[in-house]
Amino acid sequence: MLAATYTIRMANETDDSRGSSIRSEPIFVLGILPRCGTNFLSDLLRAHPDCGVPEPVWEDFFIYHADLLVRYADTVFAQWDPRWGAGQALRNRLCERLGSGLVSFLTEQAEAKRVVTKTPRVDNLNHFFTLFPNAYLLILVRDGRSVIESGVKTFRWHREWAIRKWAQGAQTILDFDSESEDSTFKYQIVRYEDLWSNLEEALRHILVFLDLDPGKYDFEEARQLPVRGSSTIRDQGDGVHWAPVEKRSDFDPMSRWRHWSRARHERFNWVAGRYLERFGYEPQRSGSTRFLWTVWNLVLDVRWLVIRTLGPLYLMVKRRLNPRHARMASEQEATAPTKLQSGTGG
Repeated sequence: MLAATYTIRMANETDDSRGSSIRSEPIFVLGILPRCGTNFLSDLLRAHPDCGVPEPVWEDFFIYHADLLVRYADTVFAQWDPRWGAGQALRNRLCERLGSGLVSFLTEQAEAKRVVTKTPRVDNLNHFFTLFPNAYLLILVRDGRSVIESGVKTFRWHREWAIRKWAQGAQTILDFDSESEDSTFKYQIVRYEDLWSNLEEALRHILVFLDLDPGKYDFEEARQLPVRGSSTIRDQGDGVHWAPVEKRSDFDPMSRWRHWSRARHERFNWVAGRYLERFGYEPQRSGSTRFLWTVWNLVLDVRWLVIRTLGPLYLMVKRRLNPRHARMASEQEATAPTKLQSGTGG
C-alpha cells in the first residue's frame, strides 16, 4: 500500500554500497504530466552547488521515446546468431550502453558534478532502468485536479483528455512501483504538495537519497526561488513563459481547483478518483443523487468513445473534400505534440 507521504516509495534506501563514486550519476526528474511542477523540483535541485542542468536541453524526453531505443536493441539482438553465445545479458548491456551515450551527451552540457535533467511525462517509464540502471530517478506526482486546471488555463487542454491522461500517467507510475517493489533501483515518488508545504523536510530527505550533502544547501534561498511557467503569475503580458518571476505573497498553487462545480468533481472522480486516493489525496464527494450522476457519467463515457472513434474519420473525410484544410491540419498536428510535451513547465 502506498503511503501518503512525500516519498511514497524509495527503493534501495539503505544500500550501504553507495559511495562517492556514485555522485557522478545523473538525476532524472519525470513528471506524471505537464503542469505537475517539474520546473519547481528541478530548480530546487539545481540550487545545490554540486548540481547543474544540461543547458540548453531543458527537457530531454529520453524516456518519452525510449521504446524506440529498446526496439532498436531488440532488433539488433535478434540478428545475432545464437551460436555466438550472445545471450540476454549482452542485450541488456547493449541497452545500458545506449543509455550511457545519452547520459554522456547531457553531462557535456552541464558544468557540474551531477547533471539534473527532467521530462514532464512518464510514458515508457518501464524502460527507464533498462537504459539507465545506475541513475537516480525522482517521479513527481501532483493532485490531478490542479494539473488539469493549470493545463486548461495554460494550454487550453480538453478537460476530458486531460483527466484521462493524468489517470493514465498515475496507472503507469503505480505499475512501475509495483513491479519494482523488490528491486534495488534508486527511485523515489515525490508529491509536489509535500515539497510546497514542507519544503525543507521533504527536500532534505530527497537530497540524502540522491547522495547530495544537505549541509551545502541554502534552504532559505530555496524558499525565495522565483516562479517559472506558472499559469497564474504572468510578468507583463498575457502569455505563459518560463522566465523567472518573483513569487508574490499570495501565490497559492494548491488552490487551482477550489472553484470547481460538482459536475467537474463528479467527472474527475468517475475517471480518476481512485488514483487520487492511491497518492494520498482526498476526492471531494457528495452522497446525494448518486444514480443520476452515474447515468450522467456513463453518457459522457459514450460521448468520449464516439469522439475518439469518429473524430479521425471525420477529419479524414474533411481533408479529402478540402485539400487546403488537409495541409493546415497536418501542420497543426506536427506542432501540437510540441505544445503539449515540451516547454510545458510542469
